This record gives sequence, structure tokens and C-alpha cells, in this order.
Amino acid sequence: MKKMLYKILLFSTSIFMLTACEKVIDLAPETSLDATTAYNNRQGVEAGLLGCYNALQSTSYYGLEYWALSDMYAGVISHTGTFPTYAQFSNRALLPDNTNITNAWNGIYNGINRVNTILVSADAITDPAFAKTQAIGEARFLRALMYFDLLRTFGGSSTGFTKSGRGVPLRTKATLGPLDADPIELATEAAVWAQITEDLDYAIANLKANVAGRATANAAKALKARAALYTKDYSTAETLSTEVINALKGTGTGLASDYSSLFLSQNTRPESIFELSYDINNTNSIAFYYFPTTFGGRNEIGSSTTLVAQSSADGRKAMNVFLMGTTNKTRKYSRINGTDNVIIIRLAELYLTRAEARAMKAAPDLTGALADLNVIRTRAGLPSSTTSDAKTLVTEILADRYWEFAHEGHAFFDFKRTGRLATSLTGFSGANAYRALYPTPQREILNSAGKIAQVAGY
Repeated sequence: MKKMLYKILLFSTSIFMLTACEKVIDLAPETSLDATTAYNNRQGVEAGLLGCYNALQSTSYYGLEYWALSDMYAGVISHTGTFPTYAQFSNRALLPDNTNITNAWNGIYNGINRVNTILVSADAITDPAFAKTQAIGEARFLRALMYFDLLRTFGGSSTGFTKSGRGVPLRTKATLGPLDADPIELATEAAVWAQITEDLDYAIANLKANVAGRATANAAKALKARAALYTKDYSTAETLSTEVINALKGTGTGLASDYSSLFLSQNTRPESIFELSYDINNTNSIAFYYFPTTFGGRNEIGSSTTLVAQSSADGRKAMNVFLMGTTNKTRKYSRINGTDNVIIIRLAELYLTRAEARAMKAAPDLTGALADLNVIRTRAGLPSSTTSDAKTLVTEILADRYWEFAHEGHAFFDFKRTGRLATSLTGFSGANAYRALYPTPQREILNSAGKIAQVAGY
């Protein structure tokens, strides 16, 4: 009798479990939302747009690794920790299965898909209270920034950007179903630049001029000026830099009087043009990765010997190199609670962009270029340059960019876009020239169904 009762109970339990499992399987996922449901009104799209900004904040992106590892690749940041994938950057020996590279690629494309979803949803909103062109302009600025960051990292060539080098997959439609996620081929470098320009032109035409913490017309102009410098469109770089400088400088230069205040304070206006904000409820690990263990960090990265050798007469050195215990760090990121902001675009860059453009164009404006360079040097407490040779002046401008933007992720890309990797850094010459491009993540190659080939050399 007991044996029969056991069988009945077991059978009943099995039926219950099968029924329960069937119900669970039939449930719609509650941790994800259909875009057609989530973004079918003004409030949903506005919230979704914040999610696009949030994609920038990832540790794999501007929350640390995108700019810090590129600075490590350029010898600005040293590897003081134990992560083997970081060591690949320090040794300039990247592998296609490097998880940091894979995470950056995936994180940026995730952000692009968020933007694409917002764009298709925003266009359908008819609420008169919805600032449609503003929302679309912000989204398109963010997409332009993301594609710019993908292209300068994974694209171009060993000598820079000529619009005939390697591109990246170009996705401009939201992934709303399985077919939307099918593998696609690399777009041409020219096609990616064209998309970046189209997005930025829309943003310039439709965004407000100057709003802290959000994409603005000035930020879009500044990013387009940066992109023009990469493609050697010096006329556009000079024109847009001038527009932004004139809009923000007021009666002076527009720069913070003290270089350190940009980082010890936050959102220092008007110099900070586009700054990614963090707070106690939305933190990053930047200072944690810099700080020694005795100061509560993990001691993974620090200032390189090159920065330590920077002239002490340069007022920027105190921010670029700061001795904590026995290791050299930086004061640009000093909030161990994770609330350091990340400045993505600032006015000093526009002065140096215009200086370079003026010195490099067919008929160099050496007087104007020298004046722009000396705005930066004066703030750094350095004597004004009096160089009268265009080539020498460009060399000085690029050197000042190195010191001005240390720990901000510009150096590697400056070396690459000017074709100086092979002559300035070890590990990029001859047979290793291919290392000017990061490898396309191996996972992408394997999942592309043969549509994407790896960068030759990896």
C-alpha cells in the first residue's frame, strides 16, 4: 500500500512539475521590453535616450577601458597590475580573443542599437510636448561618436585615415527581430565617415548650443572638427573650431584659468563641452583602478615613465603625475567612490585642432597657429613658442597635445592619424605595422558566417 501511494505521489508530482514548467516556458520575459511597447510615448523615448548616454558609461567604454587602454597602447599609462589582457596593451601584442577588446566592441554596438531603437521610435511620436528634433539630434550625435570611436580603433590603416582603409560593420536600423541581427560585411571606411558626417550635420542643425551633461550643437561641431582633422580636411577643422571657440570664449580664451580645476572640480564651464557625469548612485571604477591597494584601489594602471620625465616647468605635470605611496598615478581621477566625471570634449582641444589645421593647410597660417598653441602653453605656465617653420610648429602642437590630454585617451589616435606610430613607438614598424588597428574580436569573425575577415597579421 505504501509502495502504491509512493508511486501515485511521484506521478502527481511529475505532472505538477511538467505543468509548472510549461507555464514558465510560456511566460513572456519580464526583464526585457518590446521596443514597440516601451518607446511608444514621449516619456518612454526620453527614458530610452538616457539609456543611450548610459552606454557611454560602461567600464568597457568611457567608464575606463576604451581611453585608458589606448593610452597604455601609446605608452602614456603604465600597467602596474596583473590583468593579462591589459598586459597585451602594455606589450603591444594584442590577441583577437582579448576580452577587453571584445567587450568594447560589443558595448559600443549595444549603444548603437539603443540609439537606432530610439530613432525609429522617436520618429513615430506625435505628442506636441515631445521635443522630437532635439531627441533625434542627441541620439544621432551619440551614434556619430560611437562610430567614430569604432572606426579610429578598429579601422583605417597603419598610416592613418584616408577613407580607403578598413571600415566597420555599419548598422543604422534597430535590431527588433532575429533577422535584424544577421551578420553583415564591413562597410568601407568612406561609408562610415559619411554616416558620421550625416549624423553630426543633423545634430549641429537641431541641437541647443550649450547644455551641461547633454549633447549640444557645440559638441557636435567640436566632434566634427576632430573627425575632419583625422581625415585631413583642414579647412573644415579650422572653420568649425573657430565657430566653437568664438561661441564659448567670451572676453577671454574660454579656458579654465587653472588646468587642475577641470578635474578637481567638475563640469567646468565653458571649457568642458561634453562631459560624462557620474554620481554616488551611478559610479565608475576609474580611481579604483589607479589607486594603490594601500589607498583602497587595485593598483592596475598608473603614469608611465614618459610622463614622469615631463618637464616640471609644465604646470600640467602635477595633474599628469602624482606620487601615491611608491607608485606614480594621476590627479585627474581622484574620487575613490567612483564619482569622477570623464571629459570627452573640451575647448583646449579646439585651440590645438585649429592650430594644427592652420599649420597644415595648403597655405599655412603660421601666425594664427602660433597664437592658438600659445593659448595652451600660457595656461600651462610655459614660455610662448616663437617657431616660424610650419613643420617644426606642427611638431610642437602635437607634443602639446600629448601632455595636455594625458590620461584622456588621445595619444594613440594622434600617433595613428598622423602616421607617426612606426617612428614614435616601438612595436608598430615593419611587419608589426598592422597593430595600428585593433584586431576585430575573434567572436565576430567566427559568427560572421565568412563575411568578415580578420585584420591581416593577427
